[in-house]
Amino acid sequence: MTEYDVVVYGPIFCDLIFTGIPALPHLGEELYAEHLTVSLGGSAIVANGLNRLGLKVGLITDIGSDPLSQILWGLLEESHIDRTLIRKFDSSLQHVTVGLSYPDDRAFVTRFEEHSIPPDLEYIFNNLSTQHIHICSFLAALENPQAVKIAHDYGATVSADFGWDKNKLCNPKLIDFLSNLDLFLPSKVEALRMSQESLLFVAAEKILMNMRFGDLYIKDGCNGVYGFLQSLPNQLHVPAIPVNVTDTTGAGDAFDAGFIFAYLNKMSPITCMQYGVICGGLSTTASGGIEGFPNIPEVEEWHSKLQL
Repeated sequence: MTEYDVVVYGPIFCDLIFTGIPALPHLGEELYAEHLTVSLGGSAIVANGLNRLGLKVGLITDIGSDPLSQILWGLLEESHIDRTLIRKFDSSLQHVTVGLSYPDDRAFVTRFEEHSIPPDLEYIFNNLSTQHIHICSFLAALENPQAVKIAHDYGATVSADFGWDKNKLCNPKLIDFLSNLDLFLPSKVEALRMSQESLLFVAAEKILMNMRFGDLYIKDGCNGVYGFLQSLPNQLHVPAIPVNVTDTTGAGDAFDAGFIFAYLNKMSPITCMQYGVICGGLSTTASGGIEGFPNIPEVEEWHSKLQL
């Protein structure tokens, strides 16, 4: 039986990130980027971050035989990410995101292909042991609605970050998925969309009502992160760290990795939030979601500064 500290479940993407772009292009117009980064995207960002922080990480995802999938397979190997749990298919599974990135924001175009048969989590968990599973993407949550129950039955805690999709975030099945989560880690825009509210704290209250015992942490970019715990009457807040931003792609996933690392090491909610903003912030100092992710000494150095 394979032992993992944490398992990450969700689709991976071949991220093509353009930076150094003068403006957003208009139809019929061609712009030139200064740089192009080809990088791991999606759930692989979280897996890479946790791996870099020293945890043994399993990655449940699918990969095809198309050229983009071959690039992803090689990038996973270069990043020393365990590929044991990845299903490989002889057909095309083109998962790609093209990002136009600017220091203060970005725009994406994404394409993905889902395999018709979702991973058998019952079988997978029967052949491994882990403390925790992170559900990365609404795609994973919707294709395996019993994921939380299965993980809990095997003694693992569960976190989720659904990512952005205007229509899918309003799917009642995702609301139901929240009920037994231990941790929910959405961005502000995702929380507002999911709750159909316009104010952060009203949205948080509404979401928390759908969580039986889990805690909610809402990422708000340069404003940091807000924590809403079942056991506390008031929200927590940790500001973002000051960095020179190059590319914000994958910052939310990098936050998730830092937070989950601290959570599994039994750190306080505030410390978990601090680890999250450190990893999320430092990830923005390089292009792509994994290139700027810190190692443990870098995280601890930043954390010591936050204690002063």
